[in-house]
Amino acid sequence: MIDPKTNLSDDSAVLLMLCSHLGIGEADAAPLTLREWNTLARKISDSEIKHPRGLLGMSGLHISQCLDMPATEADRIAQLLTRGGSIALELEQLSAAGIWCVTRADELYPTRIRDTLKHQAPPVLFGAGEASILDRSAIGIVGSRNIDDAGADFARRLGELCARSSVAVVSGGARGTDRIAMQGALDAGGFAVGILADSLTRTIRQPDVRNFIAEGHLILLTPYRPDNGFSIGAAMGRNKVIYGASDFSVVVSSEVKKGGTWAGAIEELNAGWCPLFVRTAKNAGPGNEELISRGGYAFSDAELEKIDDVFGWMKQNVVRQPAQEVLAFA
Repeated sequence: MIDPKTNLSDDSAVLLMLCSHLGIGEADAAPLTLREWNTLARKISDSEIKHPRGLLGMSGLHISQCLDMPATEADRIAQLLTRGGSIALELEQLSAAGIWCVTRADELYPTRIRDTLKHQAPPVLFGAGEASILDRSAIGIVGSRNIDDAGADFARRLGELCARSSVAVVSGGARGTDRIAMQGALDAGGFAVGILADSLTRTIRQPDVRNFIAEGHLILLTPYRPDNGFSIGAAMGRNKVIYGASDFSVVVSSEVKKGGTWAGAIEELNAGWCPLFVRTAKNAGPGNEELISRGGYAFSDAELEKIDDVFGWMKQNVVRQPAQEVLAFA
């Protein structure tokens, strides 16, 4: 079992062992994907086991019988559940570096992410910083890495306006739009949430990041292993978490039909996780125009200048659908 001083429930320990890459060796079975976990969670809920913790101590044969699954799948689950010791060791090291973890089986799992993304919410999140920031009203701000001066100015001013409106900025922490918007909020005394696609352990070593975290104004989250290297797939996967952590979102700049910002915005418009606003300006680009034609709400420089309460202004212009309940751990 995982060391109890990590303060994880047995259900959370099972999710960590089954779904995270902590403690995985070259000869170990691969952790479950999000889709595989969702399928297993439903099987557990419908069975006599009822909760993930019910898998603890079960053999592959017993899992196969109880959950009516092939022996190979059951053996993989049983093998993954034997690595509690190695995970506990890594959790201790992460905790010493200021990194914590939370799973979908925890009450402390971010409510907005759980309620918005539902079964697409990551089973495990690693974080650093004050978790209560996630309870604040939040606006996601995304855009291209290579942004022009006008777009950068919009992102910075929007970040500052969020700070004045007591709204947290949610972004990906990447070079360009993400960092500019987050920095605008933080420099104005506001709050920011960074959803990372690459290494959390490396990012929190940066002096300015450490200071903002220590002051309680910044929280960093990642759905990946804390020392994860950057990849296009990881960046695409974290996009939904940005939208899931936001009440509203804004695309500052996007290419058309290519790039991570475009793909994430199209996924968001199709899923309807949160209302999406899109910057309009003379040189905003065809990607922005296309996103508006597909359902995004126009947000101009002139409007940004006139708004005092950006959250209230967005709330007046759109109506968000109520969230549906899902299984606590599913």
